[in-house]
Amino acid sequence: MKSKQLKSEIKELFNFVETSFGRDSLLYQNLDYYLDILVSVYEYNHDSEKDLLKELKNLLLKLSKEIPELEPKQFKENYPSINEMIQYLDINLTD
Repeated sequence: MKSKQLKSEIKELFNFVETSFGRDSLLYQNLDYYLDILVSVYEYNHDSEKDLLKELKNLLLKLSKEIPELEPKQFKENYPSINEMIQYLDINLTD
């Protein structure tokens, strides 16, 4: 899929929703929010073939060398919800 085509379709979708509900509507704002996240993830994975979850885990590991609170055991204790999210994604998204 070409990025140019994707952007064109998204713009058309936004125009349609804006015309129907207005730019300030919750529906328009939700569409903007969801598409922004999903397009970013898609483009990152599609264009670069990088694994965002792997990149995040590597970054946290790198940061943990400078910030003791981010070492795996401490991270799990200090940030249980983030850790749970990472574990869930690791189980459900990793090939």
